[in-house]
Amino acid sequence: MRRPLATISLALMLVVPALAWAAAPHAVVLTYHHVAEDTPPSTSITPDAFATQMDYLAEHDFNVLALDEIVARLREGRSLPPRTVALTFDDAYRSVYTEAFPQLRKRGWPFTVFVSTEYIDDGLSNYASWDELREMSAADATVGNHSRSHPHLVRRQFEEDEDQWLGRVRQQITGAQERLDAELADAARLFAYPYGEFSPEVQEIVRELDFVGLGQQSGGFGPDSDFTALPRFPLAGRSPSLDSFATKVRARPLPLRDVEPASGVLAADDEQPALRLTLGAGVPPASVNCYVGGRQASVRQTGEEPPVLEVRPEQALEPGRTKYNCTAPVSGADAWHWYSFLWMKPLSDGSWYRE
Repeated sequence: MRRPLATISLALMLVVPALAWAAAPHAVVLTYHHVAEDTPPSTSITPDAFATQMDYLAEHDFNVLALDEIVARLREGRSLPPRTVALTFDDAYRSVYTEAFPQLRKRGWPFTVFVSTEYIDDGLSNYASWDELREMSAADATVGNHSRSHPHLVRRQFEEDEDQWLGRVRQQITGAQERLDAELADAARLFAYPYGEFSPEVQEIVRELDFVGLGQQSGGFGPDSDFTALPRFPLAGRSPSLDSFATKVRARPLPLRDVEPASGVLAADDEQPALRLTLGAGVPPASVNCYVGGRQASVRQTGEEPPVLEVRPEQALEPGRTKYNCTAPVSGADAWHWYSFLWMKPLSDGSWYRE
């Protein structure tokens, strides 16, 4: 039986935006800290597990490109090869030089190291030296900015007014860049937020200083992403799941027209904050599932054209950092659209949690 032309046309109208979005240039950024056996599991991956993940990328035809090249291509409207991935390392721990660097140099793969410059200047034994950073930089590594002293940039200090706070944030970034420029020939204008924490005020400084900002919220990104808050998948654990890794490196950005609120910084009495996502083309609202701490969250549609989803946790958030992760299957591909939003909640007395 022939389908009515109007039905076929409607079906094409629904499918074409989904296929167009799925085919749009996109990339995934992975971030590591320690590559070692004897460091905290929450920020570490063993050298063997790291090698297994790199083998997976090679065996499944992923394209490992330099982060600044990916950013430039997306901003300029140029294409990217399929399955594009960037590798990044926060804090410039010495194990990046002793363990990760030899593996990546053998493969000829570029990577980015984000440096908190005071730690290197102080010559701390657990961190790479300037000479080691120069050696990696000469072998296709990019060195980026991770602030001077790795503070929580979203927090005001005691009796600090807004101007003093924002001035301190600016100096953390510019002071670190001055040291990077003094020690290295080609330091990048890439800034990784310490602890992955940012707010609209901090993002505006990053924008004014002409940096690309990167957090630690999960997901893929593309040309329409916010380049002051690009996502990265943090990877750690003694026995990381290769299946989970495979899902993450295939992630696509979730098409969104708007996100509310703009800031993830909460008050102490905010218990079940709502995240409102205005969906773009190609993703049916019913296909979106969201999770908080591994538990399924409540997802309620509150708008039709365009569709708006309200996401809330089933339980009150604990103090600290909490991500809402929202995913939806990619039409016609073995992959998931993925969006993550980071909340930062102080303790009940209004003071901030310690790391």
